[in-house]
Amino acid sequence: MIGVDLGNTSTVIGVLEGTKVERFWRIMTQERTSDEYALILASLIERNGVPRGRLETAGVCSVVPSETAPVAEALRVKLGIRAKVLDGTGDWGIKVRTDNPAEVGADRIANAVAAFYEYGGPAIVVDIGTATTYDCISARGEYLGGVIAPGMLAGAKDLWHKARMLPAVEIKRPPKVIGTTTVGCMQSGILYGNVGQVEGVVRRIWKELGRQCQVILTGGWGGSISEHLGFVHIFDSSLTLKGVAYGIDSSLRSRRSASKRRTTAGHSRVRRSPRR
Repeated sequence: MIGVDLGNTSTVIGVLEGTKVERFWRIMTQERTSDEYALILASLIERNGVPRGRLETAGVCSVVPSETAPVAEALRVKLGIRAKVLDGTGDWGIKVRTDNPAEVGADRIANAVAAFYEYGGPAIVVDIGTATTYDCISARGEYLGGVIAPGMLAGAKDLWHKARMLPAVEIKRPPKVIGTTTVGCMQSGILYGNVGQVEGVVRRIWKELGRQCQVILTGGWGGSISEHLGFVHIFDSSLTLKGVAYGIDSSLRSRRSASKRRTTAGHSRVRRSPRR
């Protein structure tokens, strides 16, 4: 199947066998027609030797409403692939227990579905992208809600756009926490400020839930934060695409549920490497 994760900054297109991401490509998110999406998808598939016969279904997870329909049309009409679009109101394998399920972002639904079926609940998913989102899943597979905060890059850009004496800087780990140059100070603040945000928000969620539970980290900037966190967690860079697969294919959820019932080993004490 094909999974499309359409984000505010970038779009990830993956070819999956079950929930295993075999190939993936990242393109910039921008306004395109269905014809343009069809050309991009067909080119990626053909140039990488993916047999068309394997691609009978597709799932689209989008937080860019203007691009959702063109992507879905490209898959359904131009390429002849059955495509479903995830949202907060469909039956994707979890119950959404928020005040207004329709307003929950498709990426957050996909992350919650993947977290529950891959790792079990209760769990917190932290997705560090354009925004940093925290999503809470119960032991019974219920999406309980979460937190939305400025993302790593968004916060950094806001800093240098609004503080006129501060330059744009490369986001990377500085040589030390206490900076001795303006650039070093900014890099330290951007990185460790976001590390502190994640640690602080997660601990407050634990307190509100009344227990510690496993944390799954994902997102484009997740790898930059993962190595600095002060608690054990799982890092899964493919979480959203896996959630798209679980969401549109109920047989994957059934097989995974049966597998988990036969397996007693948990995942909460494992630090995972990126799978892409």
